[in-house]
Amino acid sequence: MPEASVAATSTLDYYLLGPASPGGLLVEEFELADDLSATCLRTAGWTPADGWWSSAALARAVRADPDARTRVRAVTRADAAETYRRLGGGALPDEDTLRGRFRDDVPLAGPAPLRLGLGPAVHRVLFAGDLDAGRLAALRAALRLDGSTDPGVLGTGRLRVDGTAFHWDLRRAGGVAWCLDVTADPVDRDMLRPLLRRLVDVVRGHGLVPATVECLR
Repeated sequence: MPEASVAATSTLDYYLLGPASPGGLLVEEFELADDLSATCLRTAGWTPADGWWSSAALARAVRADPDARTRVRAVTRADAAETYRRLGGGALPDEDTLRGRFRDDVPLAGPAPLRLGLGPAVHRVLFAGDLDAGRLAALRAALRLDGSTDPGVLGTGRLRVDGTAFHWDLRRAGGVAWCLDVTADPVDRDMLRPLLRRLVDVVRGHGLVPATVECLR
C-alpha cells in the first residue's frame, strides 16, 4: 500500500486557505456512482469572518486557475481541526455534520471517454496543477512507481491483495494536467474504493488537486 503524506483516515478532503498563514478551510468530497466515477463535487468553505459558505466557485477556480491553486494546501483532518480551533471555530464538526454544510454542488457527470483495448475498466483520476522535477520525484517515490516501457507513462505501481491485482499508472494529461489510471483485476469495488481514496490522498499531499474520476470501459 502506498505511503501517503496526507493520511487516508477521513472520507473528506481538507485544504487550508492561504496562501501564507492559514485564514480558513476548504472541505470537499467527490460523490461517486456505483461504478466509482465521480458525479459531483461537494464543497464548503469556512473563514472566521464569514462562517461556512458555498465554495463551488472557489472549487472550480482552483482546478482551472494556477493562481487560485496557490490559495489552497492539502492537509489531514487533524491539521484542519487544529487550524479551525486556532482561528476561533472551536471543535471541528464531525464529517456527517460537515456534509450538511455542502451547498451548490459542482456537477461532474458526463460521458466517459472511450477506451480502445481489452482488460478491466480503468478508473482515471484527473488532477489539476503542475509538478517540478523535485516534487515529481517525491510523488513517484510515494506512489512506489517502477519504470515503464510506455512512453506516455511516468511510472507504474502494483499491489496484490487476496487474489486481486491492482495496477496504477501516472500520466501527463494533455500537457496541462495529470492523471492516475487505476485498474483492479478481477474488479472488486469494495477493495478498489479505499485504494482509490488512498492514492488520491498521496497525490493531493504532493500539491495536485483532484478534478474528477472517470470510469473507462
